[in-house]
Amino acid sequence: MSNDALIAPPASGDKPSKDKLEPSQGQVSKIIGSGENAQNSIVYKTIAWSFLSGVLFSVIVFSYIAYKGEGNPVDSVKSVWSIFIPVITLSLGYIFGKTK
Repeated sequence: MSNDALIAPPASGDKPSKDKLEPSQGQVSKIIGSGENAQNSIVYKTIAWSFLSGVLFSVIVFSYIAYKGEGNPVDSVKSVWSIFIPVITLSLGYIFGKTK
């Protein structure tokens, strides 16, 4: 006979393992949260990114049009914001229009 004996794992008692109670949290959940917090977080991030993108594109378009001297730079900035304003107002409408 061989000397290899089967050894049972140590008994953990009546305590359930921790990984069964709390599922591991993914990368996205760490950033935006979960449940209703995730919904609100996504909306707030959409508003913030829309503002930042609008400002960035406005500066780029204004600088380019002013440098080239072709057309009115203010009209170009208006056309840039005509893209971002509907996204921002839709997001704000979602936040303030929710029923509780």
